[in-house]
Amino acid sequence: MSSQDLLNANQAMTVRKDGSVEFVTHNASIQPGRNTFANHDEFNAYLGKTLGAHPDGKGMRGSISRKGMYSRNAGNSLQPVTFGDPVLDTISSATGSLVIGGNTIDLREGRTSPQGPNGTGGGLVAFDAPYLKFTGVVNGAERWASDDGAMVEYRIGNGRLNFHAWKKSTFYQYWSMGGEISVYDTDARFDAADIVSNYYMTVNTPCQIVKVGHDSDTHDTYVDQYEWGWNSQQPERVAMLCRAQWHNARFADLVTAGDGCTNFKNDQWPTGFPPDWNAIHTVVNLNGNWTDGSPRSAVIAVDFSNLTLDMSAFNRPTAHGTIVNGSSIKVTFPDDKTYTGQLQAPNKIIWSNGSAWTKIINTVFDLNGSWTDGSARSAVIYEGPSSIRIDMSDYDRPDAHGSIVDASDIKITFPDDKTYTGQLQSPNKIRWSNGSFWTRKP
Repeated sequence: MSSQDLLNANQAMTVRKDGSVEFVTHNASIQPGRNTFANHDEFNAYLGKTLGAHPDGKGMRGSISRKGMYSRNAGNSLQPVTFGDPVLDTISSATGSLVIGGNTIDLREGRTSPQGPNGTGGGLVAFDAPYLKFTGVVNGAERWASDDGAMVEYRIGNGRLNFHAWKKSTFYQYWSMGGEISVYDTDARFDAADIVSNYYMTVNTPCQIVKVGHDSDTHDTYVDQYEWGWNSQQPERVAMLCRAQWHNARFADLVTAGDGCTNFKNDQWPTGFPPDWNAIHTVVNLNGNWTDGSPRSAVIAVDFSNLTLDMSAFNRPTAHGTIVNGSSIKVTFPDDKTYTGQLQAPNKIIWSNGSAWTKIINTVFDLNGSWTDGSARSAVIYEGPSSIRIDMSDYDRPDAHGSIVDASDIKITFPDDKTYTGQLQSPNKIRWSNGSFWTRKP
């Protein structure tokens, strides 16, 4: 989704069946929306229709999840204010003001805290950056945490993976609280991220769980889940289990913000990691280009146990499917129907309609997959019929691109270094012209 695709915040929002709102942006630029209302009734109605809020006493409350970073663009020379909070950015002018019944509110005055660690996003909504203390090394990453339990940060190279909970209230009766997972100062996005949250509020009994939230995201730099309200009761505390897979390692922490309600420590939180994060090893490496015998080819990409089939060379829409087990897949072609595919080593798919695909491999062995130089990090090679792309984000480096010279040789340009040739040595080694070598990861 490009910045040109998003004209206003409403276009980034989807109201889910449960009434919560999903706000999806990926470095998009969003123009300010409506910010003037005749009275509070009109304002509350707008919050309900646009942001999925529901009445709570004299005010409104709602739930939001955001995926991806964004900024605001006023469309002129004016420097717009970006709150990093979809609620405030949906109801404010470019300069951050809201008018209700002729009364102008400067929403910026509610920002009692600086921007979060990534300069945008939920940290901006409610976070006074605490002093982080080094607590040890986890899965090759330095772990830093705040004394108040609101933030845990993992550091690998220049990159940061941040788990953060916040609670904020403002003088103009808006509040928000929740948590976020963010990655910054690196091109290495998280492979997957998951948030499970409990909100505690005294209603009939002290510190009841009044809301359970959950959201997840893949291959991104930001996801959050939070509750918000306007002129309504705010929960005392939020506690959130944050889990992420980043740099080929898994991290999990419980972060919290608020007052009292320490019973969150004894709650039953999910153990381990989501089962759909587990990859299924197949007898055939599915990643790469496949042909039905014609000059055209489909490109298969594996993501955990999910499949995406780029059928554009056939002038057909993208197909999606799953890995059933090590020797079977199931794929739905939107312009046709669902088929199962039996995998036959070393390079064939036999479809349930009797057709067959063969993998295109123009080198002495299949280059698709993860490769390591002996360190804990890895590069991911994507081999096409004649071109090669190498994802170097795990090394905090830009993608490299090159070509297949012949069956035993490749030529790759690393934009932050120079061009090297690589000699392919069976069964699983690339020897580079600078004397280094890579081996395939299992």
